[in-house]
Amino acid sequence: MDTTSMPRFEAMTTGALLDRAFRLYANNFALLLGITAVAYVPFYLIMLFFQSSLSFNPQDENAAWAAIMYFIVFMVLWTSVVFPIAGGAATYAISERYLGNNVAIHAALRRGLASYWSVALAQITVSIRVLIGFMLLIVPGVLWLLSYSLVVPTILVEGQKAVPSLRRSRELMKGQRGKALAIMVVLILLEAISGAGISSLSKAIFGTDSTSGAVLHSAINNLMSIFLAPLAIVATILLYYDMRIRKEGFDLDMLSRAIADNRQSAAAAPTLSV
Repeated sequence: MDTTSMPRFEAMTTGALLDRAFRLYANNFALLLGITAVAYVPFYLIMLFFQSSLSFNPQDENAAWAAIMYFIVFMVLWTSVVFPIAGGAATYAISERYLGNNVAIHAALRRGLASYWSVALAQITVSIRVLIGFMLLIVPGVLWLLSYSLVVPTILVEGQKAVPSLRRSRELMKGQRGKALAIMVVLILLEAISGAGISSLSKAIFGTDSTSGAVLHSAINNLMSIFLAPLAIVATILLYYDMRIRKEGFDLDMLSRAIADNRQSAAAAPTLSV
């Protein structure tokens, strides 16, 4: 492997981690967008069709129930199907790119599908626990959300199963939840600011007083989600490696694996570089 392209194996501050996450996201934009689009586009098309069959007109007395039903269906499908596929594949892809290895969209999706059941079960378990935690005065839910934030990387990188991945994530995040919270807040603010601008523009153009306007407004927001979703995944995998470097001296192990994987994939076609 060319030493000029070697990833840097050192503990990162929150600012350094976010900076590296943005650069990885930008340099691998096509790869990440292709992966997320495969899972997100069909999902959003289904949800738009479902939304168009419901009434979101504020004048309709059933509008509130329609919104609740939409939210429930959205969360169930996203938690059990969409995120396990897109999250698993993107986590594997960006992990390999961070280690300096080449990876293609189809290979990442194949790896994500191979771990689908473990990721799905873990994600459903985390979602239930976080929901219960939010019902218990919010704070427990936030703490559990941060403790289990590395579940997907532990499954894709270490080969953990669903239940052990929760324990592994909790161990890695022990004493470091503040860092995960800072990263999460920055990403949420970024998405909120971007979303607010796009949402205001789409409301001005399409309006939301009718079902068709609401559907078009949702389509624009969904498109923004497809573009922004990979950034959180990139930050998560970097946080995972940062925790392993800090707690387990993972730098030499990472270096050995990067060299070995690079030799095995020497004949592979090149993809986007970090």
